[in-house]
Amino acid sequence: MSPLEISEVQILPIKPRDGLVAFASCVVNGQLYLGNIAVHTRLDGSGYRLVFPIKVLPNGKEIQCVHPITHEAGDALQKAVIGKLEVLASGAVRKDDVLPKQRRGEQLNETYPPSP
Repeated sequence: MSPLEISEVQILPIKPRDGLVAFASCVVNGQLYLGNIAVHTRLDGSGYRLVFPIKVLPNGKEIQCVHPITHEAGDALQKAVIGKLEVLASGAVRKDDVLPKQRRGEQLNETYPPSP
C-alpha cells in the first residue's frame, strides 16, 4: 500500500466550545478533498483529536460519511492537521498584544511571544 500524501491543510480556528477548537480540511494524494474535520482537545488535555463528518438522518441515526480505515491513514491525517494547528498556534498574536501597538501606530509584524 502506498503512503498517503496529505497537502493543502487548512485550519479554521473557532471560539472553543465543548472541546471543539477548529475545523480542518486537506487534500489526500492530490486527488481527494476532505473537509469539515472537527479538531477537539483530548479529554485528558494531552493534545488534540480529529472527528470526521457524519450525516444525521431525520430519524436521528448517524452515518459516518468519511473516516480513515487504517491506523496509518488516521495517523497521517492527524499528524498533518495537528502539525498545522500547532504551527498556527505558535505564531498567533493575542488581541491584548495588538491593540496597544495599533494605538501607537507601530508595525504589527511581530510574532507572539515577542523575541527577546
